Amino acid sequence: MSDASKKDHSLDMKNQLLTSLDNGRVQKALKMGWVQYTTRYSMWAATQPARFELDSGLDRRFFIIDIEMSPEKELKFKQAQHKQSNMTRETRIELASKNIEIREWIQHRMFEAVANPPSGILFDDDIAEWIDRPSVRSYEADLFRRLAIGYHMMQPTYRGNVPLVITMDDTLKGILTQSLTQRRRVMDADTELIKTTFWMQDLSKSQVVKEVSRMVTNGDYQSAKRWIVENLQGQSWYSEYEPDVKRRGRKGVTCRFGHPTPSSEIDWGSKNE
Repeated sequence: MSDASKKDHSLDMKNQLLTSLDNGRVQKALKMGWVQYTTRYSMWAATQPARFELDSGLDRRFFIIDIEMSPEKELKFKQAQHKQSNMTRETRIELASKNIEIREWIQHRMFEAVANPPSGILFDDDIAEWIDRPSVRSYEADLFRRLAIGYHMMQPTYRGNVPLVITMDDTLKGILTQSLTQRRRVMDADTELIKTTFWMQDLSKSQVVKEVSRMVTNGDYQSAKRWIVENLQGQSWYSEYEPDVKRRGRKGVTCRFGHPTPSSEIDWGSKNE
């Protein structure tokens, strides 16, 4: 999408994409009429909605909510749509009132926090222990800390001018765990692709970078290098080592998929085999 938005025929693609992801609704005036549709996707990043770079690092800037639509969920979704279409006027008014009430409560809490901010933020050891788990990437730690802060800021009571102590309870732990599970399922899809493609093979580091560039980062060689550091290094099934070969010159680095440490007793065979 980033490359396509730079083409002469798609100079406004990025703006249209940002509009579509801003609030899930698109309304555009054209010469022959209006285009209106609902995307059902929304994206927020940094301090402004949907203002982010479409290049590498996008996954560091937002949380992922992945709802896997099973046949049972599809049926419930269609049944809910049917109920919504047959909703009475009284029910619509009641739901609209609740929506307004929720918005007013959030706005009031925002004013409270601005007018009477906390004097600091403290995380307890349970939060640190949860973030220290191996499945949480180092660059994701702040994302989950922010989620924990948001959870405590939305509690029924709020006290300003004192430290905001972030503690772990069962509800917050469930939210964090569910968010982590959804994130790993979406963001690790490329990792699984590389793992299954080169399983039980030895490849040179330069070849791995080339393949990752082709399969994951759309030809960006430098992004491929960063991707390997962030997604492959540290995996139990991936290792890098200098081969023990008797030849002059630079030996280079060999990447092994499928075994934690090099072993001379294992005959991996060539890539073609």
